[in-house]
Amino acid sequence: MSPELPSAARSRAGLTSEAAFRDWVRRVVTGAAELHAFEAGQLDAVMDPATGSAILLPEAQAALQGSSRLVLGAFDALPGEVCVLDAAGTVVMTNPAWRAFAAAHGGAGLGICEGANFFAACRNVGAAERLRAAAVAAGLREVLAGTRKLFRSGYVCRIPDGGCRFTLTIAGIAQPGVGHAVVTRENLSERRRAPATRGSGRAKGGRSAAVAHASAPNRLLAALPAKDYQRLLAGLEPVKLTYGEVLYEPGERMRHVYFPSDCVVSLLTVVEGGRVLEVGLVGREGMLGSRLALGFAVSSGRALVQGTGTAVRMKSERFMQEFRHSPALRRALLRFTDTLMLQVTYNAACNRFHVVEARLARWLLMTRERAPSNQFHLTHEFLADLLGVRRVGVTLAASALQRRKLIRYQRGNITILDQQGLEGAACSCYQQVGVMGLQAAR
Repeated sequence: MSPELPSAARSRAGLTSEAAFRDWVRRVVTGAAELHAFEAGQLDAVMDPATGSAILLPEAQAALQGSSRLVLGAFDALPGEVCVLDAAGTVVMTNPAWRAFAAAHGGAGLGICEGANFFAACRNVGAAERLRAAAVAAGLREVLAGTRKLFRSGYVCRIPDGGCRFTLTIAGIAQPGVGHAVVTRENLSERRRAPATRGSGRAKGGRSAAVAHASAPNRLLAALPAKDYQRLLAGLEPVKLTYGEVLYEPGERMRHVYFPSDCVVSLLTVVEGGRVLEVGLVGREGMLGSRLALGFAVSSGRALVQGTGTAVRMKSERFMQEFRHSPALRRALLRFTDTLMLQVTYNAACNRFHVVEARLARWLLMTRERAPSNQFHLTHEFLADLLGVRRVGVTLAASALQRRKLIRYQRGNITILDQQGLEGAACSCYQQVGVMGLQAAR
């Protein structure tokens, strides 16, 4: 019959009865070598014959508890405001500095308490913070998905004492299984409060706009001078664009222009019989509605959302007012339009001269540049329309890429497994239409 572990030794209180615990261990450990190692303090745990579970020895338990206290003490001693999020974005741990800010300002500036959800906090901010909060949520989503190691963004919010300006940094916690993230907040307002009080109201507004401008996820907007971006900001509203949503139809008036943040939109040409062919792809590098700048108020094709995400939009009339007023906006838009026309040209040549497998690889890489993840949901029918081929052609091309372990394709879900390999499989057009500055995270 196996020796029975003293109940006192099984509990945390049993650490005070070390002699009884050691007597039990000597009855369990029968091998001479193991017993010698135990007496020499070289064992951290023994196996309980009754339960088959490992029992930490008192010294190992004390060391483990001491290590945990050290980590928690270091976390609490950090002077900055820090919180830990789980894979769903829920706050599971905060340090005293974070809790003090949350208590003092009632959750303003995304300063939420333990148990609250960071994504929900980003959705529930006021109108003045929506653009910045949407950028933070997009960055957090990428970090938790493992497609981005670090995200940093400026943030401005209103608190009872006035404006509060800080830098948010989100880093992933590397561990197997479910991911977590650490959020740190550096309060710039308190650090520079004295100089700020001497500045004018205009200077404060300019600094706030500069922070918002720096955090703009759309590259066209981020490239504008701060003063031009500030003018646009008042007319922009955040929107969520969902897979399959149609923004423009051929011959219809374009009521809004759109600046994608983390969504992807296909530009399609509609021909007889309702068949369509993709001629362009737009994401965070540009905008939808650039045809307005050429003097046309109606769309020449269909704009179809192929990747759910966020964007900001502006009424077309307001946009044209800003376009006429801002030389910087005109230059940025004309540069983007030229890049888009180059993409359309190469797409036409690619559809004529290159095989479907290479075209599919190019198209997946172009989508990955603009998407926040290496996973997409696309049906055979949708891909066939985009590439201008039959569904069987999509099946053969996707199967070939999957056999080479470049992608995984199951029930409409595509995952890029080897981006460098996929670049090798793509046609030469990708080197011409790949958007500079939008390299996908690897």
